[in-house]
Amino acid sequence: MERMINNRLVWFLEINKLITPLQCGFRKQRSTTDHLFRLESFIREAFIQRQHAVAVFFDLEKAYDCTWKYGIIKDLHQEGLRGRLPALLKVS
Repeated sequence: MERMINNRLVWFLEINKLITPLQCGFRKQRSTTDHLFRLESFIREAFIQRQHAVAVFFDLEKAYDCTWKYGIIKDLHQEGLRGRLPALLKVS
């Protein structure tokens, strides 16, 4: 059931372009290693052009555990998510 809900929700977010194209984690045909390649390219380009490259990394511990579920559901409703899926999200 969880997989079905996730697939439908991801489909809705993809179709309505609510996920930034830069988001790679947890998406089909994309991986978090895509960002590693982008970072490596960024560093190489800076090195070739004799410039500085700066990167900042955040580790948000338990970020998913601290999300405000009802706020997310409200935002999805404002973006047009209707029907039975929001009700299923409230329960799970």
